[in-house]
Amino acid sequence: MDQVFKSGTQSAENPLEFVLSDESVDRMGDIIRAGGWDLTAFKANPIALLGHDHSSIIGVWENVRVEGKKLMGSLKLAREGTSELVDTVRSLIDQRILKSVSVGFQPVEATPRKGGGWDFIKSALHEVSVVAVPANPNALAIAKAMKPEIASKLFVQLDSAAS
Repeated sequence: MDQVFKSGTQSAENPLEFVLSDESVDRMGDIIRAGGWDLTAFKANPIALLGHDHSSIIGVWENVRVEGKKLMGSLKLAREGTSELVDTVRSLIDQRILKSVSVGFQPVEATPRKGGGWDFIKSALHEVSVVAVPANPNALAIAKAMKPEIASKLFVQLDSAAS
């Protein structure tokens, strides 16, 4: 199977702590089982990306772990001043405008779900990206004010999220 991208959310208590994934049914009708995550390769190189763009490194993920039915992790952004991209992402996270993440993973074992979608029983985590939700008008308005090369990395097309 090809690499798959699925979304998660920011913690209400800590802006840099995220639910990277959980066992809820997503918009594609899929479920990722938390107990099936293989984190070995990811933990060897836990780079945080922006919008699944391998050239847009914004930091690293720390304390990536499974807690109950959730995959959790803390984002450690690169130092302020590292790049305009990092500073923009930091500001959007601080303002609670940018608060979503997406896991990129390789399904290892999956079964079709009745009514559509997949039940991903075992999955190998490849990367975790900070992403925006294009339907969010506030985030979109702020992105339009950014340089196009930064704004374009914040928005992942729904088609690529399904592939």
